Amino acid sequence: MLSTGFAQLFPAVDNPTSGEASMLALQFSHDDDGSLQKITNLNFTGWAPAVTGPNGEEVPFRVFGAGADFTTLYYSENLTAGEYTLTGFFHVYTDYDKLDEYKAKTGDNKLVEYEPYAKRPYHVRQLVPLRNPVVVKLEPNTIMSFGSFAVRYSHFQGLAGEAPDRWRAKDDVAITVEEPYSDVVLRYMKPWRSPKWKKWNAKNPAQPL
Repeated sequence: MLSTGFAQLFPAVDNPTSGEASMLALQFSHDDDGSLQKITNLNFTGWAPAVTGPNGEEVPFRVFGAGADFTTLYYSENLTAGEYTLTGFFHVYTDYDKLDEYKAKTGDNKLVEYEPYAKRPYHVRQLVPLRNPVVVKLEPNTIMSFGSFAVRYSHFQGLAGEAPDRWRAKDDVAITVEEPYSDVVLRYMKPWRSPKWKKWNAKNPAQPL
């Protein structure tokens, strides 16, 4: 079982848009030599679930890693009922040569933020697949979980070096923990009591940790 705990902060979430609106969530960890840690999104890189919805569309997820004694969770709210498939996790990094070209062409020098679904011209996506896709038949007016997962990775060139792809995950990157449909993330979220999260947790069928 992946590590669990109790939330101290509440992440941003939108109000349910209807009584039928639903949410999907999952837990994702960095497998650091057997120690499960928070996923680190830094220096123009990011990890994100690769999920397709009922019509084959890509479904973006928010990320939250500020909880105490927990790893990292992802969630997507105001989804319609239907079949959703998690095929793996995207690792998105910036090609610095392409970033320089983009800045020279556009004059846009602002810092790049965490935006793994934006498909910027300087982004490179690495898909790290699950052994088997996880399919959730999302029901209306509920919160459901894809489960708990962990990835082993290290970055090419780490914090130094001038290579354009120095934040690429090395070739031995792999999903090492797969616990489909584990509800630990739902149980972790259940006590969140901000006004918006109260509305969502009224839909959450799990018991709190």
